[in-house]
Amino acid sequence: MEMKLDKAKLKQLRESKAWSQSHLAEVSGISLRTIQRIEKSGIASLESVKSICATFGIQVADISAFEEHREEAGRSFTGLLKYKISSMDKKTTLISFSIAFIIAFILTI
Repeated sequence: MEMKLDKAKLKQLRESKAWSQSHLAEVSGISLRTIQRIEKSGIASLESVKSICATFGIQVADISAFEEHREEAGRSFTGLLKYKISSMDKKTTLISFSIAFIIAFILTI
């Protein structure tokens, strides 16, 4: 299975550690050519994505492209919650939560 990744986020993660592509390849166990291809195309196998995520200590959803976030979110409630919160601003999230809480409270009376 191939996944679409956020190329900019991946490059930002690598550069934040001051790593070259070859260093990332070495520590992740992925070939240099594969790292180059992933950073250029944004497409990677699930195995490569998991390896990269383990190397940086992040979740797959953290570097997935938008469409992948939606697919990931559909798999679990936690994923859905992460997707909803990451795609809304905090003010909107707070308002939505407050409205949901009020409705739930009214329904329990």
